[in-house]
Amino acid sequence: MPTPAQPAEPERTDEPTILWNEVVKARSVVAAQRRRPPRDSAIARAQLLAALEAYGASRTNLGRPIPYTLRDELRLRRLTSNN
Repeated sequence: MPTPAQPAEPERTDEPTILWNEVVKARSVVAAQRRRPPRDSAIARAQLLAALEAYGASRTNLGRPIPYTLRDELRLRRLTSNN
């Protein structure tokens, strides 16, 4: 008698929460480095942009909209990044 197939692993619905926590952490690092020269905080700003990108992509993948304020912040961070 064949064994029943393993049930499909449920979709990770906690991913946006995990990524949002990364955004919050990155924002606090950027805020802490505001008084330093711009070149010293470039890594923190790049990490914040990456965290925002990942969170936005996660919401999009789940079929959820990106909130306007977050979308606007992401756009500003993209425009001001030193690519």
